[in-house]
Amino acid sequence: MVRAGKIVLTVALAATMLGPAVADFNDSHVFNPDWPPHARFHAVMLLAVGIGVSIAGLWLVWRRSPDPATGLRVAAAVPVVVWGAFFVPLFVPGTSVEEYPGEVGRLLGVPLNLVLAGVFMVLAVAGYRLSAHGERPSR
Repeated sequence: MVRAGKIVLTVALAATMLGPAVADFNDSHVFNPDWPPHARFHAVMLLAVGIGVSIAGLWLVWRRSPDPATGLRVAAAVPVVVWGAFFVPLFVPGTSVEEYPGEVGRLLGVPLNLVLAGVFMVLAVAGYRLSAHGERPSR
């Protein structure tokens, strides 16, 4: 169970590291000529943060440690925080999950980027629960 959980958590962390970079490092975001340079700066900065904390999370999942449970909790928090941030702008007036209406596909009326964010958050929690089952914090 522990190994299976670590693999599920690794999938969530890899998606957190690679998914946004693949989706946004193109003309729709980072190289969008309609975006001001400072907006592009923040887009690249956020991509770098997601990649960096995901790498740290992967290390925490697979390292040898006298306290593996703490590393697993922190590693699982990475996808939850990064993907959870996709929902925060929904509470800010004037924001949108897409630049143009209908641009993002939908599943049961929900934009796919939000569906995927939710899936990867659930995977992170499930991976943690599976992997932490056999790991006990040191005392």
